[in-house]
Amino acid sequence: MITAGEVLKTKRESLGKSLETVSEDTKIQIRFLRYIEDNDFSKFDSDVFLTGFIKIYAQYLDLDSIKVLALFRRSKPTIKKSDLKTKSKNLFNIKRSFLTPKFFITFSISLFLLLVIGYIGIQIYNFQSPPKLQITEPMDNQTTTSQYLTVKGKTDENSSLDINNSPVEINSDGTFEKELTLKEGINLITIKVRKNSNTILESTEILKVTYAKQQEQIAEEEKSQTNTLRLEVSNSVAWIKLDIDGQNKISQNVQPSKQDFTVVRNFRITTGRLSNTKIFFNDAPISWNTNTTTGVAEISCEIVNQLLNCK
Repeated sequence: MITAGEVLKTKRESLGKSLETVSEDTKIQIRFLRYIEDNDFSKFDSDVFLTGFIKIYAQYLDLDSIKVLALFRRSKPTIKKSDLKTKSKNLFNIKRSFLTPKFFITFSISLFLLLVIGYIGIQIYNFQSPPKLQITEPMDNQTTTSQYLTVKGKTDENSSLDINNSPVEINSDGTFEKELTLKEGINLITIKVRKNSNTILESTEILKVTYAKQQEQIAEEEKSQTNTLRLEVSNSVAWIKLDIDGQNKISQNVQPSKQDFTVVRNFRITTGRLSNTKIFFNDAPISWNTNTTTGVAEISCEIVNQLLNCK
């Protein structure tokens, strides 16, 4: 029986055209043209492309493409149902021979060994890794108006924890908590956790917390840190000039008397008559600085950390 490939090849040769010429004119690769002429249709992945190539090739050679395609369909090998059943049966037999009890036993043992190796690997990794450290309170670079701060977090069990070099107890669930007293300004909080007291396997977190007092706190502290200045003038009138915390309190002749004044930061006092003028700071007498030329005595004092510094 004549085939589509033979018809196309015979016509091409009768026209004296080479495969190269046909390929250049039809834009069909030479290898596909050769497959068609040799009736080697198994090299094509799709029947759509194959029939399309045959139709273009036939029209190029001035052949009846419908008849050529009919020859192609008659000459194209078909797969019999019995062959399909045989292939399906063979495939089933392969699967059945593959899925044997021995396979399941081998697979189960292999899976178990992989799980054991993975578990051991995780344990070795955890043993050689520093403990985890999670701080829940406070936040880094936090500003607070409270002098007392609670540090909270979580770490691995059976670890040693220090906060600012002080040991802290870790609960059974790994949580910890410690209250700190802050100083005014910036406070650095260092949290260190180590595994089995091993400084190599150690995790460290350093937090910066700023303690800023409220105006009410500052006023209350200044009030609680006030001091008493007592001025005593005896026997006769004395000219006195007294400035306390930047404010003038006296600048006049003072009759013999005793007067108490509250001092927070500083004071400055001058007297024109040293012989009958005395001053006391928190009931402690203060010595005058005298001027031998004018006879005027004066003293200027500043309070630093509740200590009196005079000049």
